[in-house]
Amino acid sequence: MPAYSAYEDRISVIGTKNISFELISEPDYNISSNASAAMALETISINSTKPEGKNATIMIMSMSIDADNQTLNQSEFSSFMENMFIGAIKLANGRELGSIVVPTSLGDNVTLHRIVMQAAVNQPVSESIAAFWDLDEYNHVILATEMDLNATSKIVESLKIMP
Repeated sequence: MPAYSAYEDRISVIGTKNISFELISEPDYNISSNASAAMALETISINSTKPEGKNATIMIMSMSIDADNQTLNQSEFSSFMENMFIGAIKLANGRELGSIVVPTSLGDNVTLHRIVMQAAVNQPVSESIAAFWDLDEYNHVILATEMDLNATSKIVESLKIMP
């Protein structure tokens, strides 16, 4: 049975929120968070302390989008980012190896995209997983990870804003 580790932190985005998520896999991670861009973006870095370990980055973007007094559909932001990302991968000669759908803590479906990028001559290809979803109306998640599907699924399923 795999080991689980829980992570809890306070992020400063549009409003201060408490978040938590669980990690499967090795217990040896350095986890740090960093707010930037006028607190509209919080980055959580999950870095393995082992040389062969796998890393992940969780970016939580907070925004209230208002264009010329027209409120934009906040719930479409993650879908927009996902479409742009997949298009950028294709422009860079990368490809999607496959995808699976996992539920969030709110029960929404999130697609985990397995991506492979071309490598330099005599270098191994780079494979990663990316996912995009909404934590709530104003907080949107971009996850990029080298971790396996099980560990990535656990992050998506357990990442939540706590009361």
